[in-house]
Amino acid sequence: MAVEGAVGVIPLVASSWLNFMLYTLELVLCGFWLLRPTRPIMNRLGIVIMVLSDTICTGAICAEVVLDLVPQPEPLRFITALSIKIVTTYITAAIVQLSFSYLFFVLTKNWIVLGALVILIFVHLGFSLASAALLFKSPSLGRDSGIAFTVNTIGAATCAATDLIVAICLGYKFLKMIRRTMPGYGTRSLIRRILALSVGSGAVCATVTLLMLILLLKDSFIFNFMNAIQGRVYALSILVNYLLGLSSPGSRSSDDQQDLSRNFHFRTSVSSVVFHSTEAGQVPRPSGGTQIGVVTKSAEHRAAEHSSDSSGTSLAHGDAVRLQDLKVVSCDLKDSPL
Repeated sequence: MAVEGAVGVIPLVASSWLNFMLYTLELVLCGFWLLRPTRPIMNRLGIVIMVLSDTICTGAICAEVVLDLVPQPEPLRFITALSIKIVTTYITAAIVQLSFSYLFFVLTKNWIVLGALVILIFVHLGFSLASAALLFKSPSLGRDSGIAFTVNTIGAATCAATDLIVAICLGYKFLKMIRRTMPGYGTRSLIRRILALSVGSGAVCATVTLLMLILLLKDSFIFNFMNAIQGRVYALSILVNYLLGLSSPGSRSSDDQQDLSRNFHFRTSVSSVVFHSTEAGQVPRPSGGTQIGVVTKSAEHRAAEHSSDSSGTSLAHGDAVRLQDLKVVSCDLKDSPL
C-alpha cells in the first residue's frame, strides 16, 4: 500500500475532529487536576509530559489531514507525521501504564512484579520507536512497509498485554483489600470505586489496543481512525482516576478528601484494618496519618450496682446500663502496608 492515497480523506478528517474534541477534554480535566493543591511533583511532571506528547500528536494528526488533501503530497512528510504520531501515542501509553504499575507497587511492595511490568512497558515502547524509525526505510503503509509493519504489530500486541496484566494485578489486589475490610461505606465503597476505575481504565485501554491490532492485521481503514484517538483514551483514563478515584460527595469533608487524594496519588500505602473498643460515649480518635473511619454501634445491657452519691440519687442493684461497643475501622494511608 503506497503512501499516496493510502488513507481516505473522510476517515482522516473525522478522526482528527474526534481527536481534537478528546484533546480539548483532556486539557480541561488536566487544568482541574493541576488547580488542586498539594499535587505530588512526580504526578505533575508525568501529566505535563503526557499533555505535551498529546499536543505534538494532535499537531501531527492535523498535518496528516493537510498533507492528504494535497494533490501530490510529499511521501517523506506524510511518513514523518505518521512516525511522530506513533511515538507520541506510545509515550502517553507508557506514562499511564507506569502510573498504574507504581500504584500496584505502593499497595504490594512487590519489586518482582513491578520490574516485570516496567520491562513490558519499555519493550512495547522500544518496538514502537523502532517501527516509527523503520517507516523512513520503507515509506509505505500496512503490510507493504515490510519489517516496520511486523515491528509495529509486536509493539501493539505487547502494549495490549501490558494493559491487561496491569488491570488484572490491580483488580486482584483491590479484591483482597475488600475481603480484609469490615462491611462499611467509608472503607469498602472507597476501595470498590478505585477498583472499578483502575481495572476499568486498564480494560478500556487494552480493548482499544487489541481492536487496533486486529484492524491493523486486516488492513482496515478504521485502524487509522482508532489510531488517532488512542493516546487520548490513555490520557483521559488516568485523569479520570486522578479526579474521581477518591472523591465521594458528602462522605468526607473537603479537607479529608484533599488529604486522601494527596496521599493516594502514588505516595503512600494502605495499612491493615484496626479494631478498637471503647466505653460508652467515647469515640477513639485514630492517630497518625490520614484515616478513613467507619463506626458501627451495638448495644448490650449490663447489670451494675452503684451506691448513693452525695446528692442522694442512686441506681438500684440489677438496673441495666446501656453501653456501646464501637468498632472503628481505620485505613492508615501513611504508616504501614497491607
